[in-house]
Amino acid sequence: MKQFILSWGLIFLSAFFDSFAAYVVKKEFNSVGEIDFSSFKAFFTYIFKFIQSPWLLSALIAFILAPGLWFIALNKIDLTIGYPLLVGFHLVFILLFGFYLLDENMSIYKIVGCLLLMVSLVLIGSNK
Repeated sequence: MKQFILSWGLIFLSAFFDSFAAYVVKKEFNSVGEIDFSSFKAFFTYIFKFIQSPWLLSALIAFILAPGLWFIALNKIDLTIGYPLLVGFHLVFILLFGFYLLDENMSIYKIVGCLLLMVSLVLIGSNK
């Protein structure tokens, strides 16, 4: 039971950190605006403005932590169970971050899909 909780917890944290990093990058892109590809100067000015965000350091740290946690979890769980869990947790976190923090639309289809996904995670995880 302890190994089960540890592996699921590491996968949960890995998905959370990776999703958090994606949220931060998206948030910063939203605040800077659309990329200007009209010239090299415009493009690099945009990139320079983008990388000045202090939040990007937290995203970088999260992007580094996520695979490390995933690799540790993979040592404790079968790939056929762990990978679907990772992807499923990612989808749930991205939906929540998008809806609550980025004011993206939430539809009944996304809600039902998320609920079905959670049911499938339980079924996949209990098949041992």
